[in-house]
Amino acid sequence: MAGLYLHVPYCRKACTYCDFHFSTQLTTLPAMVEAMQTETRLRLLEATPMATWYWGGGTPSVLPAASIAALIDTFKRHAPLQPDGEFTLEANPEDLTAERLATWRELGVNRLSVGVQTFVDARLTWMNRAHTGKQAQEGIARAQDAGFENITLDLIYGLPGTSLGEWQDNVGQALELGTPHLSTYALTVEEKTALHHAIQSGKTASPDDARATEDFLWLRQHLRSQGWEPYEISNASLPGWRAKHNSAYWAGEAYVGIGPGAHSFDGKAERRWNVSNNARYLQAWSEEVGSDWAASSDAFEFENLSATDRLNERIMTSLRRSEGLARQDVGGHAAILDQQWANYVQKGWMEHLPDSWRLTDEGLLWMDRIALDGFANPENLPS
Repeated sequence: MAGLYLHVPYCRKACTYCDFHFSTQLTTLPAMVEAMQTETRLRLLEATPMATWYWGGGTPSVLPAASIAALIDTFKRHAPLQPDGEFTLEANPEDLTAERLATWRELGVNRLSVGVQTFVDARLTWMNRAHTGKQAQEGIARAQDAGFENITLDLIYGLPGTSLGEWQDNVGQALELGTPHLSTYALTVEEKTALHHAIQSGKTASPDDARATEDFLWLRQHLRSQGWEPYEISNASLPGWRAKHNSAYWAGEAYVGIGPGAHSFDGKAERRWNVSNNARYLQAWSEEVGSDWAASSDAFEFENLSATDRLNERIMTSLRRSEGLARQDVGGHAAILDQQWANYVQKGWMEHLPDSWRLTDEGLLWMDRIALDGFANPENLPS
């Protein structure tokens, strides 16, 4: 099994742009920990070794030490991490205290994903983040002093009212901290978020596509000049520091998702996702339900992917990565892709190699369109 993902559905504050499943009401946290332990025990009846553990959310760093220890104890018995496994904990800068960092290290966390987003205080206030740029810098330094080498920073580009110079300064500050991995995302506007409401009411400007494009293209070129590898559309690292957990996702490997809203995939055809509602999740998993757990429609939904679905997912996830889409992975559909993508090769958006297709930096800006043009359907899928 590639990995285990734990979704911790709590945050202290709601960021203006976020549409992930979370709650700012932490009163149910103890019961949630017990429910997630129950789900783990009942879904993984036999110990299933994992190459990675990834704790996301939400904000896993809000968990008390005792809760983290309790969850780890359950995982060790039902989903033990392999000796050289990667254990990532997402954390906000304000949670990077010396005490917490020492506890996480002692409990086995060996990789931190820190939600910096930007070092500019005015932008952090606009996002409704709880930390300052200085707190982010100091927290990361404390993490390094505590022995954490494998740290990734999240940054957001394409913010309204920003400039290329501001983005360059943000990236420069991140690189100066000496962390070996960056995850960078263009600001997107999702419905039912505070950002969406503010734009609709005229209180703030919409993100500028031209700003995001310039930021994205400069970033990839600059990171290469500094010896970094932009190995996925949103991720770059120094050589040898790629994220193992997410890389397994993109390679189509199996994973188990625990917690409200968490997704799972068996590596073949079955995909399932837990209910994105804390109250319903607690009701479904707070009591032992024995052999009836799999029939609980309140706990999760699932689907079986068709051969066409699996092929199209392979196309989409592969185009995200620097390795691109291997010709051998699409079988007889390769001949159709040769035709469908010829125009993109001519535009310089794609490289057509003897054994693969790879998007250029400019092509990544059009990835969704290019993937859609290459998707198979029952009519054009070779037998």
